[in-house]
Amino acid sequence: MSELVVELRNLINEVPNKIESLPYVNEKTNPSKWSKIEILGHLCDSGSINHKRFVEILISNEQVTLSGYNQVLWVQVHNYQESYSIKEILNLWRSINERIVKLLSNIKENQWNLSCKLEDQTIVTLEWLVSDYIQHMNHHLKQIFSD
Repeated sequence: MSELVVELRNLINEVPNKIESLPYVNEKTNPSKWSKIEILGHLCDSGSINHKRFVEILISNEQVTLSGYNQVLWVQVHNYQESYSIKEILNLWRSINERIVKLLSNIKENQWNLSCKLEDQTIVTLEWLVSDYIQHMNHHLKQIFSD
């Protein structure tokens, strides 16, 4: 599973410079849509939630059932739009994902097959969950870099 770790490490190395060069990260193109800074804040929230999930799967003696979270309320309560600079959120994003890389770098090959249950009762592996986390991140990074 080193490919997933490498992919995440590459994102950590590439994304900050690209985002720092973007103009208008606080601009909202639609009042009901997140700004680029809010999308990045959402990725910080996602990183925090997923780090916790990865750890729980690794330390549990039983199959973990994952619960969702209210993404919109997390972004609202953190108030990424008004309370943070892009540099602060980038530093947070980088730190969370570096922590995830270190965690994933230390797991044993057989641990990638540990299973967990999603809210809809689908059973997936840790490998699937990490891959899904990275795909989710890439989806939102495309949103940030569009326009």
